[in-house]
Amino acid sequence: MTRPNRKQREFERREQEILDAALGLCSGPDWESVTVEQIATEAGVGKGTVYNHFVSKDELLFRLMIRFYEGLLDELRAGLTDGDATRQFREIIRYALDYHVRHPEYRYVVLYCERVDFRERAAPEWRDDLRALDRSFEEWGIPLIQRGMDGGEFRARPVHDVLLGLHAAFKGSLITLWAGEDWCPHQGEPQMMIAAMTDFMMAGLAGKT
Repeated sequence: MTRPNRKQREFERREQEILDAALGLCSGPDWESVTVEQIATEAGVGKGTVYNHFVSKDELLFRLMIRFYEGLLDELRAGLTDGDATRQFREIIRYALDYHVRHPEYRYVVLYCERVDFRERAAPEWRDDLRALDRSFEEWGIPLIQRGMDGGEFRARPVHDVLLGLHAAFKGSLITLWAGEDWCPHQGEPQMMIAAMTDFMMAGLAGKT
C-alpha cells in the first residue's frame, strides 16, 4: 500500500479538524442553526477551505455519522471475546448500545442523518458509502447469526428476517437511550435500560418473543 505524502496527510488532518469542529458545534440542541461559516471559524480555516473538503453542511454531518459507525465497528471487532453465539451476540448488543451512551455528542447528527428526508436527498455517492458500511456490519454479523441458528441457539429462520427485527429493536432502543431523562425519566439508569433491551433482543433471537 502506498503511503500518503505530506500534502495528502495535511489534507486529511485538516479534514478531521473540520469534522471535529462541526461535531463540537452540532452536539447541542441548537445544532440546526450552526452555519458552515461558524464551523470554519471553529476549525481555524476559511469558509472556502471547508468547501474544498465538503460540498455542504449536510455532507459534513453525513461524514460524522459514518465516522461514528466506523468507530463502533472498529471497537466491536477489537473487543469481541470468544464464546458461543449467544454469549457473543449478547456482548455485541450491550457493547453497541453502551457505545451510543458513551458518545452522546453524536446523537443529533446521527438521528438527523437517519431521517427519511435526509436519505431521500442524499447524493448517490453518500448512499454508496452507507451501503458499504452496512455490508461491513453484515459481513461480520451474519456468519455469527448463522452459527447460532446452526447450533440450535437461535430459532432457524431467514437471516435477513432476523436482521430486520434486530435493526428495528436496536434503533428504537438507541432513540430511547439518547432521549434520556428528557423524555424517559421513569426508565432508570442507562445500564439498567441496556440490560433490559439486550434481554428483549436476545429473546427474539432465541425465538421466545
